[in-house]
Amino acid sequence: MAVDQSAEAPGQLATLLARHRGLIALVGLLGLMAGLVVGFMLPASYTASAAVLVTPLEGNPYSPVGRGDDIVNLGTEAQIVSTDAVAKMARDRLRTGDPRALRSKVSVENPPNTQVLNIGYSGSSAEKARAGAQAFAESYLEYRRQRSQSILDGKLKKLEEQSKRVQQEMQATNAKLPASSGSQRTFLNQRIAAYTNQLGIIDEQSNDIASTTVNPGQVITPAIRPGSTGRITGTVLGGVGGLVAGLLLGAGIAVLRDRLERRVADADALERLGLRVLTVVPPFDDPAEALALVDAPKSEVGDSYRRLRAATVAALPETPVTVLVTSATPRRTAMLTSSNLALALSYAGSATIMIDAGTAGVDSAALFGLRSPKGLSDTLLDGVDPATLLVHGAAQLRLLPRGGHAEESSQRFSGPRMRDAAAVLRERADFVIINGPSLHDADAQALCTLADAVVLVVTLGVTTRDDVAQARTEVQRAGKTVIGAVVESLEMDRIHLADMRRNSAPRHDARAGQSRRSAPASFGAPGHRAADPLRDLPGGPGVGAPLPGVGGPLPGEVEEATEEPPAEWAARRPSEPGA
Repeated sequence: MAVDQSAEAPGQLATLLARHRGLIALVGLLGLMAGLVVGFMLPASYTASAAVLVTPLEGNPYSPVGRGDDIVNLGTEAQIVSTDAVAKMARDRLRTGDPRALRSKVSVENPPNTQVLNIGYSGSSAEKARAGAQAFAESYLEYRRQRSQSILDGKLKKLEEQSKRVQQEMQATNAKLPASSGSQRTFLNQRIAAYTNQLGIIDEQSNDIASTTVNPGQVITPAIRPGSTGRITGTVLGGVGGLVAGLLLGAGIAVLRDRLERRVADADALERLGLRVLTVVPPFDDPAEALALVDAPKSEVGDSYRRLRAATVAALPETPVTVLVTSATPRRTAMLTSSNLALALSYAGSATIMIDAGTAGVDSAALFGLRSPKGLSDTLLDGVDPATLLVHGAAQLRLLPRGGHAEESSQRFSGPRMRDAAAVLRERADFVIINGPSLHDADAQALCTLADAVVLVVTLGVTTRDDVAQARTEVQRAGKTVIGAVVESLEMDRIHLADMRRNSAPRHDARAGQSRRSAPASFGAPGHRAADPLRDLPGGPGVGAPLPGVGGPLPGEVEEATEEPPAEWAARRPSEPGA
């Protein structure tokens, strides 16, 4: 069953930020500290403000009449405050500074529904801030007064010019009057009367304009010296700005790190990839307790393997079934997961056979404290019946060790002997667990075709997303099912499996001097009956001795060990600790 990669969950970003909250908090703290330092080191800045009441002026282009209580365009007036004309007038009052520099220190606010402008000015000292705010407020009002006065003066000038022109025309008409007679004299007298009336109107308008009072507004709240909180305010603002910038930077680093980091960081990452997590194995308290269901059955590690058993049985309710347990990481072993899953299934009462098809690290016989020089490699290379090579592991668990020539025999995983061996053992168990090399190994990919389902082992901080994707692709090519993943919290290389050989006797190569050409031809042939591991388990030389105290031989089995293992192992292992 192929598992498609799911889309990103809606809360993926929140989950990502929560996962990297430590990094974000650290960067935010650094930003806060940097902001406080920068805010404290920067020169203190003081801001004073003066409130100005703005009134309409004669000739205001934004007022219909320009008189009385007409509302002025305060947005335009606010822009006028920071113009060059006003800044030059403010410079003359302050007697220092450049107009452009002064403009950059001015701010103007207009409270809603008012005709008031709050003119602010920032300076390096309280006195400079007060003087600047007052200077700009007075300069702005002076600029408005001058502008209004210039408009009135312009109107008076036009009226004076109009009056001179009318007087000239009236004088010319008076000069024609003595020589006129009759109707012409009457017309000239009418023109003289019209000129006289026009001069009266012009004189009246001139008097009105001359008497117009120019009131640009007033400073209703003069600027005062601001309090001595400039440096404190700068430090606080710097700290807040640094904290916000640090948190944003930390979040950005977390997102970027997640995008660039290809290694699987937690179980949620696998779920987001669309791979079901069967169980999460916590770190080992004692690396010597590799078989947690035997050495520490009530520990968190033991509980995790029991959860793996429950998930496997739920996913594969029909038996017999063959399960391939393999690592999704190149050059990594899945031995611990395979062994503990096989133990868990056997303790639940299921007849279980574990085939050790690994090629690296400690083999299953050494992990269980057994002496078994023969195994799968003898079946694949010499055609030995695999049922005759099974050794008793624990409860109803039988093991087919890898044998002495695992590397050489791995090339025959896709051959007929491997298929026949898997079929023979499948008939004699409810569950056949195949411990295989990583699926990134070309030879190990052939094992997928022998299994009904595949369990991937993922090591946090080691396995990459690409490794998982490639492993799933190999399983899909074989047309098999990935029922889920086992998440390990500890790298297998750090467990030192070589130190967990359970004080077993030194291994010896039983294949020495044996010719492969003498392999039995009957294995896999029609009509061949393999030995039943539950009744005909051999115990002579060359076959591993059962692990003492872990299950013992079943009725009818022969138990003949060439050498009894150390007595302390019998005291350490109860008969069925996981039952």
